[in-house]
Amino acid sequence: MALPDAAPSRAPVELRVQADYSQIPVMRAVAETIAVLTDFTLDHVSDIKLAVDEICSVLVKDAAEDAELVCCFERLEESIFVRIDTDTRTDLVPDRGSFGWHVLRTLTDTITVAHEARDGGGFHTTVEFTKAFGSDY
Repeated sequence: MALPDAAPSRAPVELRVQADYSQIPVMRAVAETIAVLTDFTLDHVSDIKLAVDEICSVLVKDAAEDAELVCCFERLEESIFVRIDTDTRTDLVPDRGSFGWHVLRTLTDTITVAHEARDGGGFHTTVEFTKAFGSDY
């Protein structure tokens, strides 16, 4: 039995895991699956997967104790929007002068970082990026 043809859902997908390195492959796999189902080219699927991996790795490295890593994917008209956030110990991540940040800027069309001070210390750090369907390097 064939599945009926349907337009891809535009409903956001959110995944919450413990901010731990062991959970990064889960985030990467979900990013890859969503990108494939959203009809990105294989090169763009790889870009999205690598961007999610890099951002999660950097955030987990500075994550506060018992923090959750939250990743939200949303299909927009001509792109995908990804938001990744967690509670961090400092407002120094990601380092915008690092090679990793340069790679992220190359893999994505837009990327932003925001920090909000938390009561009791630390920060809530959010990284957002978009990748357009037809974007080139």
